Amino acid sequence: MRIAVAIFLGMFACSAPLDEHNDDLIASESKDSALYFFNRIDSGIATFNELEVARKYFIKEDSLVVSDAKRLMQAGLVLIAGSENYLYGVNYLIKLTKKYPGHPFAPEALMQLALFFENRFGDLERSQLYLRAIIDRYPEHKLAVQAETLLKLSGEEQYNTIQNWLNKE
Repeated sequence: MRIAVAIFLGMFACSAPLDEHNDDLIASESKDSALYFFNRIDSGIATFNELEVARKYFIKEDSLVVSDAKRLMQAGLVLIAGSENYLYGVNYLIKLTKKYPGHPFAPEALMQLALFFENRFGDLERSQLYLRAIIDRYPEHKLAVQAETLLKLSGEEQYNTIQNWLNKE
């Protein structure tokens, strides 16, 4: 549940406000392309069912996805929310942090990876690696403070409380 909340918050952060230009783009795109689904996400009108369908197009049209940091973030979040092919999403988020390290989505992608590994697999060690990466690479970013707090927590109950708080932001 926390992963879903984090993903949807991240997707809304990646979406643009509705305007006539977006409506024209959506109308001109085929419903069987990744670009169609990116436009639906940008417009803030993508449904859960559409996101399910979008996953296969984000994988199929990999060259379109990797050409833009925003698309990497959007596709990564959609894919890690699924039960299948989530490794593509992990790969997209990692690729975002390496290919576009100065982009505003890079620290957010690292936080999503940290939350994903801890929540999906209970892999606290890998989660901590991503939290440390936020602190090391982006010491002035607001997520660095949150990552540091998560690392300092010793009790699992406290860790889960803070994670819930982060997912609500």
